[in-house]
Order: sequence, then C-alpha cells, then structure tokens
Amino acid sequence: MNTTKIVVTFTGHNDDEINAEIRAAKENINDFDIVEIRGDVFDALNREDHAKNVRSIIDVFKPLNKEIIYTYRTAKEGGSGSKTTVEYEALLNAICTLMDIDYIDIEVNSGDKIIDSVTKTAAEHNVKRLLSHHDFKQTPDTDGILSVFKKMDDIGGELYKAAFFPQSSEDVDHVTSAVEQAKVLYGHKVIGISMGEIGKETRTALGEKSSALTYGFIMRDAAPGQIHVSELRQKLTH
Repeated sequence: MNTTKIVVTFTGHNDDEINAEIRAAKENINDFDIVEIRGDVFDALNREDHAKNVRSIIDVFKPLNKEIIYTYRTAKEGGSGSKTTVEYEALLNAICTLMDIDYIDIEVNSGDKIIDSVTKTAAEHNVKRLLSHHDFKQTPDTDGILSVFKKMDDIGGELYKAAFFPQSSEDVDHVTSAVEQAKVLYGHKVIGISMGEIGKETRTALGEKSSALTYGFIMRDAAPGQIHVSELRQKLTH
C-alpha cells in the first residue's frame, strides 16, 4: 500500500482567490490529505489580515480531518516572501502559538538561531517540524542530497523536504536514489522533489522511491512541475 500523503497548496492572495480555492478543494475533498497554507503570498497584508486568511482556511479544513502545514517560503528559496530574518522568526513563532496547525515549515538554511527558536515554540504547542531546502538552480549528486537530509536529521524534525531543479534525467535519478537511501537511514519522513517537467516522476514515485508527502495544486501550481491533486490521487492509488 502506498503511504504518500497528498498536500494541496493554497496560494490565493485575496478573499476571492482563497474562497475559490476552498470551494475547489471541498469538491475534491478525497483527493488530498493535508492543506499547505502559503503565508508568503500574504506579504502585502497587515498582520491582522494575514492571520484572518490563515484562520479562515484552517476553520474549513480542520473539522474535515485535514492536517495543516503553514509555510512561509522566502524569496531566496523560490517563494515570494520578503520578510527579514527577524520578521521570519517572529512570524513562525506567532503562527505556532496562535494557529491550530499540525506542521510548521522551517527553512533549514535560515540559521541556527531561528531554527532553535521556532523548534522550542513548536514543541510547546505540539506543532511538528517540516525542515525544508529548495534549490532552483541545480541538483547536487546523490551524496550531496544525502548531506542535506543528514543536516536535517542532525537538527531533528518530523519531516525532511529537499527540492532541486534538474538539468537532466541524471539529476532526477540523483533525487530518487537519495530518497531511497535516506528512507533506510531516517524512516518514512523524507520528501525528495525534482522540480519542473522532467522531474515530475518524483511527485508520483511509488515503493522505495516514494516520498512521505507529495505536493499538488487545486487552482494554480505553486512550483514548477506540480500536478493537480486529483491526478496525483489517481496515480498514487492505481
């Protein structure tokens, strides 16, 4: 049986877009397990409106037994987030404290101080840590990817996510090979993504090559190569 959970990424910027995504997600409610709220798309909003948007999504999907990931993806890791490191730390701590979420995404390159601070807050509020690393320029070799997962394991967390941009099918193979080996070392908590068109197979990988989570979209893709959640569900169950 495949144990990959499907994450639907919400990227709506305003009330209309968010409500449209909520409606579409409810129509496809069996095609995903987890909702990822991308807080970086709310960068133009004040703190109250940011919180209101996050809470409105949680209030719909928590009662429907969907887990919630909160992600603030910084610009240097491919997102639209422009907060300073101090603001990033404060935001993640506030979300862990105030919101009923299951996972907080922490960028593993954000620095020890931020990781330690958010880890402490997350533990106090029973929020699990999803450590993440994104490289939109290149893909290291298998050993290079394994060193990223090892760094994550040294920090400690419930999920380890590493995403890379491939230049060739060999790069895609490096990701699947690293996932396979990292799962032996760390268990079923590893997520390896090769982005873009040629890396799509990593999003629907089965068996030893499968990731703990795979990310899909409901209205518009949030990353190159993302697949609609309904197609993901079909591919992962057949």
